[in-house]
Formats: sequence, structure tokens, C-alpha cells
Amino acid sequence: MYYQSRGVILKSRDFKDSDKLLSIFTEKDGKVKAIAKGVKKPKSSLRSCVQPFCHSFLYLNRGREMDLITQGRLLDFYGNSRQDLERALHCLYLMELLDKSLLEHVPLPGLYHTLINVLKAINEQELNPLYIRYFETQLLVHLGYQPVLRHCVKCGQQLDKKIFFDLAEGGLTCLSCSRENEYQMVFSGETLGLLRFMTEGNLQAVNRIKASPAGLKQLELFLEKYLEYHLDRRFKTKNTISLMKKNMVFPN
Repeated sequence: MYYQSRGVILKSRDFKDSDKLLSIFTEKDGKVKAIAKGVKKPKSSLRSCVQPFCHSFLYLNRGREMDLITQGRLLDFYGNSRQDLERALHCLYLMELLDKSLLEHVPLPGLYHTLINVLKAINEQELNPLYIRYFETQLLVHLGYQPVLRHCVKCGQQLDKKIFFDLAEGGLTCLSCSRENEYQMVFSGETLGLLRFMTEGNLQAVNRIKASPAGLKQLELFLEKYLEYHLDRRFKTKNTISLMKKNMVFPN
């Protein structure tokens, strides 16, 4: 059966002599696996639209195990991001995040459009780390792991001044319900405010947020641990970015 959809290329690897096996986040079908035949040949019309984090319009033939790409048209190559190492690595991190967390053939059109908007923002503006934090949080929301941030996840009471978060419970805990363990984190009121915005706000307002370096660092660490706990995955590209920051390749 033939179908067509817009999609973002999450991952590409060699398959046989001139083919590539792709992981694609499509607007209509969610994540799909597909083969692009002959794409490594110099004259292939598909070469430009099956590169990692390209946004393309694809024509596919549904197969038993993998789909077959028959035609394609490039919608956005995100050229500015590709020419900048830091932006390119962050885009590839988003691709790895999706490829490792999404089930196949589960449509998530809201998350798809969020991804397109984030990739566009990264490409057209200076890289704002809150773009990445926003997408990480929205991924958690769409996968059903939205953190509870307005009341104690255990007893429902209003929060105490000291803010605890239990990764295993998926939400804030009050001082009475809090129990010190390896899954508990303590963070500031600024970090809580940032996290609430990432969960409930919109991408267009991200550039208006003024956050301290300490707040940004704490938010990044929290989301890293929360994603790893609930998705049970580690992300190689994120580790590469962290290593390059430590070596001062990127500014902190």
C-alpha cells in the first residue's frame, strides 16, 4: 500500500551496496523504518532528502517489515545548523532522543510539529539551550511522563519551601512525604519555574526567558536524569556535547 507523509530523518545507516536503512519520524505514522534503494549512487534523486535531520516529503510503499521510499522532495535542509558544529550536534541529539524513545507506527503529530518548530528556531537563530530543554520536556509530556509540578505527588498537599523531586514517583514531594534516596533531587525555585514553563508554555516565548547559568545547569541535569530513568536509555550524542563543553570547544 502506498502512502505519503512529511518526515524528519532520525537515523541513516548503510544497507547492502547502494542502499540505506532509515529511521524516520513521520507526521502521519510516527516513527517508521524504511529503505532508500540506490541512494548512495551519485545520480540518486533521493540523496538530498534522506540526510539526518532533513525535513522531507516522502512517498513510501508499506512493506511487511520495512517500508520502501519510492520518491522524495526536500523541504528543509537546515543549512545554518549543518555549518555550525554545536548546532549540528544538538540537532543530532534530538534525532537520537526520538529514535531511542519512540515506538514504531504510533502517530504523535503534536510532537512532530514541535520538532519542526525547534529545528527551525535552532537553524534561524543563535542556539538557545532552552530550545533543547523545551523539546526534552515536550517529549516527556507526549510520551506520558509529564512531571507533577503543582502539588505533592504522594499526598496532594501544597509544597514546602524546600523543593524535592522524586524521579521514580514522577513529581514533587513535600517535606513530610520526602524520603532521601538515589532517585530524589533537590532544586531551586528558579529551576521549578523553568520546568513549569517548559511543560506548560510555548516555544515562541522561550527567547524572553532570563535564566541564570546555575538554573540552566540544574534544569539540564534534572531532565537528563529524568529522561534516562523513564526511557531507560543513555544518549551518546549528549555525552559528546558534554565532553566538548568540558574541553571548552563550546561555551558553557
